[in-house]
Amino acid sequence: MSGKRSALDTLSAAEKATVLDELLAARPELREPAEAYAIQVLTDADRSAVADDVEGALQGLDIEELNTRAGHRPGRGYVHPAEAAGETLDEALQPFLDDLQRRAGLGMGSAAVELAAGILLGLYSCRHGNSETLLEYAPDYAAERASDVVSDCAVLGIELPPVELLDIMPEWSALLR
Repeated sequence: MSGKRSALDTLSAAEKATVLDELLAARPELREPAEAYAIQVLTDADRSAVADDVEGALQGLDIEELNTRAGHRPGRGYVHPAEAAGETLDEALQPFLDDLQRRAGLGMGSAAVELAAGILLGLYSCRHGNSETLLEYAPDYAAERASDVVSDCAVLGIELPPVELLDIMPEWSALLR
């Protein structure tokens, strides 16, 4: 294949999933090593990387997002910019929360703890909101969602490391106790 790009390298995520499904159907003996790789991927959670991803997802939302959501909306009435900002921020945060539930549901406790801690750290980095981002329109968003994450962790049986998190997030001491 010298000089040519690999077809596998150009596949979308959905196409790669189809290839994997077909390969595992055709070669059942590969299911066990594929399962081992899947577990390895799911148990590797880097709290700092997750925090950076959460912060980037929330801080990367531009105020222009409000143009399509705030104001009068047919069938919905008037949507306040703060409400529209919160909805948009929630959509950006949701994949992280879904991943947290997925890992907790699979019994991957330590990975779930690291993921939850990363989500909280990412939210903590967004607690002051920056101008020119949607966080400016939802000043309490980070603290409110962090409280939701702590509550979700309790329901999911994820034991957060409070002493460790208190050192890193002193302004949220009441939330973490």
